Amino acid sequence: MADRDTLFNNASTPAGNTMGSCPNQNPAGQGQNGTGTTQPLDPDTVFPVFPDNMGNNSNGNNNSDNDYGIALPIAPPGGRPVAPVAPVPPTPSIPSIPSPGRPIFPNAPEFNEFSQTRFLVAATNSFPLSLSVDSSVLDTSARFGTSTSYSFVADGFHTVTVRRANDLRAILFQKSFPFKAGEKSTLVVVDSDQGGMDVIQVSDVGCRNLPTNYGCYRMANMSYNGSSYNMQLYNSGTVFRNVTYGTVTPYKQAMRGSYLFYVTNASCCSGFRELPIIAIGVLGSNFTVSNPLLSVQLDIQSGKSYTTYIIGNNWSDYSLRAITLED
Repeated sequence: MADRDTLFNNASTPAGNTMGSCPNQNPAGQGQNGTGTTQPLDPDTVFPVFPDNMGNNSNGNNNSDNDYGIALPIAPPGGRPVAPVAPVPPTPSIPSIPSPGRPIFPNAPEFNEFSQTRFLVAATNSFPLSLSVDSSVLDTSARFGTSTSYSFVADGFHTVTVRRANDLRAILFQKSFPFKAGEKSTLVVVDSDQGGMDVIQVSDVGCRNLPTNYGCYRMANMSYNGSSYNMQLYNSGTVFRNVTYGTVTPYKQAMRGSYLFYVTNASCCSGFRELPIIAIGVLGSNFTVSNPLLSVQLDIQSGKSYTTYIIGNNWSDYSLRAITLED
């Protein structure tokens, strides 16, 4: 043991500087026994050493709560923890329901920026037609005497196309037409003089500021080139005179009621004047109509406008007939 102690002291103590001369580094009884030997440390007496500033505050005073510089959460008044507030989800917006009769468009412009149009087929072809305005198809199997309901078209020029329904590559007619916002029109498909098809645009702007109990009535000849007709009112007189092919008469005021009109050749009844206003019994019972081509029964309501279209011919599969539409 003496040799071991001597070797330890020689190895761990530099020459001229013994452990006994450094009392601050090895106080008596803590690191060595009286003979200079090192005693092992008791784990139960070992304490962790923290930096000096961990136990002092910024003023150099001892921190009595011994938090060692660790920031602890501070409880709110009352001692109850405050849970994080959940975000409030946004309230979804509900789109408004459009009024009846108006189309549904994303970000639709104002109503007065639209026109309305419809088709009437007066062409005497034997196959169905596909009718469209630009890319909007209004009918896929239109035939002679059929009409579509009004559809909305934006103000401006648009391309009207007529195709064979069973072969959409066969374009029978294509042309650009103007459509004015706030107005209605009818696109009448007719037989062309060149053997194909044509389209006649008819404005459907009816009477306005009508007197009470009055409507409007007019006549259009869409039958064939060279034809001409009169419209007679039973037991009254001539309503429209010498209406040639492609002609649309002006509207006339018509008193509300039920009427029986006759379509005749233009040569008929030339001795009677044309009625300025349509009303039953204007000229009395002496007026008669001989050899009428067609008869038209119509109930005219106050505030409404009507057009009777004469279509067809006497040599095709589609004979002469009258189609009345409310404008």
